[in-house]
Amino acid sequence: MASMFENPPGNSAAWILALDDALRAAVGERELVYLIETPILLEAPLSPPYCRQVLVWNENLLPAMDLAAYLRPGKPVRRAQTLAGVFAYQAEPDALPAYGALLLAGIPERTRVADDHACPLPKQLAGWRTLAISCFRRGDDPIPVLDLPHLFTGGLLATV
Repeated sequence: MASMFENPPGNSAAWILALDDALRAAVGERELVYLIETPILLEAPLSPPYCRQVLVWNENLLPAMDLAAYLRPGKPVRRAQTLAGVFAYQAEPDALPAYGALLLAGIPERTRVADDHACPLPKQLAGWRTLAISCFRRGDDPIPVLDLPHLFTGGLLATV
């Protein structure tokens, strides 16, 4: 009997992230490594509007990116609660894992994704092209898959 956590061929597991009350994105199952319920965020002067804060995690100072603020510049972000997810990524294929944080509006939801769920990125909010490497459909909703190495290694600075 197969475990509910095993993936059949052509399927992957992912976490769906609530960036605010309406925006959703996804990351791979193994990219989310830690969730902080009430993060202590420190202000980072002279930083971009979508990354005005940092947090301390395991003796590391991590940028705390607010992708809702990036996607909707000038619009206040509305969240019933603020969580921080710590994510692992590799900047290069054989590099050791590095970490960054994303501000979230709710507890991530685990889902399964099959190859036939692929779809184009949402046309509204052109910023998705900078943030995402692919997209899948869950019901009627397109869910962009985040490009974490690009996000956390300064890729967004080139597009501001």
